[in-house]
Amino acid sequence: SNNYLFLTSNYKNWQAGLQAEAYPPDALLNYNPGYKGTKVATYYLQYKNKKIDLVAGYFYEQFGSGLILRSWEDRTLGINNALRGGKIVFRPSESIKLTGLYGKQRSGFTVTNSTIFGFDTDISLNQFFNIESNDLTVGCSYVGRDEITEVENPIFPSRTDAFSGRINYSNKSYYFSSEYDYKSKDAIVEANSLQESFIKPGNAFLLNIGYSEKGLGIDATFRRLENMSFFSERKAKGNQYN
Repeated sequence: SNNYLFLTSNYKNWQAGLQAEAYPPDALLNYNPGYKGTKVATYYLQYKNKKIDLVAGYFYEQFGSGLILRSWEDRTLGINNALRGGKIVFRPSESIKLTGLYGKQRSGFTVTNSTIFGFDTDISLNQFFNIESNDLTVGCSYVGRDEITEVENPIFPSRTDAFSGRINYSNKSYYFSSEYDYKSKDAIVEANSLQESFIKPGNAFLLNIGYSEKGLGIDATFRRLENMSFFSERKAKGNQYN
């Protein structure tokens, strides 16, 4: 069986929480084998006001579509890849949101050997262009992963950099969104082995357009990816537990 106990406490602008998990005698089939016993799995301390949001401990975050960064929890699927570290969100105005983070990703009751750090910007252009009936936003992100592997004298760097830029637009019944992602050169993983002879960058392009009104909805999505597998640990590619 899988069991969870989540507790939170609030005082003015402060919030603290922890989640205990128990898997007796074992976790359900196909869950991460690191789920064993009963332990405090996640915890956090948060301070938040209109301009600043600070979190220390475990937290969740997604940049854009999530191709270069997505930490989330789905208990029914046994997924919890929260980041343990620190995050700061700064809103200098209603139109601008800046996010910075640093940490290690959770795997079972431990964390991965790599370090994750990143920065994200979301900007609403409605006020800049005096747009009222439409919604226009742009954003850009950077995520770095630093992982030292067991490969001796690797010809690829321990740090991998990923960048993305996006634009979203909606006008009553119409909507449009697009994102481009780029990942720096990295070793390809095949058969759970790092292939140093095949090192190349990756990229992705996402496009979504649609129309919606009462009784009718049309949506079209296009996605192109090339070598965009990007996990906290390189060998996690194809691993159902990460």
